[in-house]
Amino acid sequence: MKTTEGKRIGSQARGVEQSWQLYERAAHYIPMGTQTHSKAPRAHLRTQEPCFIVRGKGCRVWDLDGNEYIDLRNGLGPITLGYGFPAVDEALRRQLESGTVFSYAHPLEVEVAASLVAAIPCAESVRFLKTGGESMAAVHRLARAFTGRDHILTCGYHGWLNTTNRAGVPAAIRSVYQAFSWGDIDSCAREFAQNPEGIAAVSVACGYGDIEAGHTFLPALRELSRQYGALLIFDEIVTGFRLRLGGAQEYFGVVPDLAVFAKGMSNGVPLSCYLGRREIMDRVEEVSISSTYGGDALGLAAAAAVLQTYGDEDVIGTLWQRGQQLHKGFGVLCRDLGIAAGFKGLPPVGELVFEHADPARRTELFVRFNAEVLKRGLIVYSVCYPNYSHTSADIEEALAIIGEALIAMREEGVFE
Repeated sequence: MKTTEGKRIGSQARGVEQSWQLYERAAHYIPMGTQTHSKAPRAHLRTQEPCFIVRGKGCRVWDLDGNEYIDLRNGLGPITLGYGFPAVDEALRRQLESGTVFSYAHPLEVEVAASLVAAIPCAESVRFLKTGGESMAAVHRLARAFTGRDHILTCGYHGWLNTTNRAGVPAAIRSVYQAFSWGDIDSCAREFAQNPEGIAAVSVACGYGDIEAGHTFLPALRELSRQYGALLIFDEIVTGFRLRLGGAQEYFGVVPDLAVFAKGMSNGVPLSCYLGRREIMDRVEEVSISSTYGGDALGLAAAAAVLQTYGDEDVIGTLWQRGQQLHKGFGVLCRDLGIAAGFKGLPPVGELVFEHADPARRTELFVRFNAEVLKRGLIVYSVCYPNYSHTSADIEEALAIIGEALIAMREEGVFE
């Protein structure tokens, strides 16, 4: 196996003791020990899972203990080009020399907005914020202002700001959100029939495992929303700059009224945008969506470099190729070993699934798989994200680790 900085990928001697020692300190000062729920380490993976990553380059990261990993989590999706991608890093260095936030707007706001309008089907005008969740909250508010209606139908996760079924959300706010499942056009139609003049928008994020249902589901949503005078909103936080540059709307050929992009648009530097029809976006002054850091030049410099890279190089094609290689290789391993598992969905956003009738057992198998690949130098996630810096050799190395992990699990009778 490859040797880097004295640690051999695949070595059973890998340790994460320093990570967990710092985590114990972190938990004293920080609830959950982290700012992001999905980055919280799992107690039952204490001897395998790192709590802190200190460096990344390309498709690899290094933890606090010096262990090297091939990363298929990629910061929960934002790293589409790769860690420390030269064009982005150089753009950030140049911008740092001039400053990041000023007392008036920066020209990069115009440059990046114009590029996004040229690239994204629904975009007629654009505004910037820092996170996908706050941009989703912005488009929900715009939809209500534009239609004069209160209710939003939601499909999928739109960030913590828009999660209304948890503690801390008043019943009055919960009452104007109704959730429906990806692909379930009938339940959506029933909501419209029951409240034909009260629904401001349908807000949808694509499902991963059954994403191809979008070929029929999204056109049906488009027709249904028009029929009742509601807006259609696409959450492209993950699908943008990954499924296609213009996201799901470009891939499926369905143009929404509003959309949100984030994550991959700036390769990990905090930035999001909300965009869409001009007549709707122009309501932003009345609605009063404003942020000091919305025009942060550092994030915009990163986005400009990302857009230039996507224009010059076949980033999307590479994401699909590496994802296909991973999906196919994993499928062959599972078939040869007689294991019921595989990837569902499309190569750039594939969902890794262990098949079992009991959902709890599926989760147990997935967590055990995480333990086995982590101690061999691979980070996975429920959705595995290839990035542009993954080479074919990197994916083959990841598949070799996966093969060793599956064999170890089978030999211990985990799948029985």
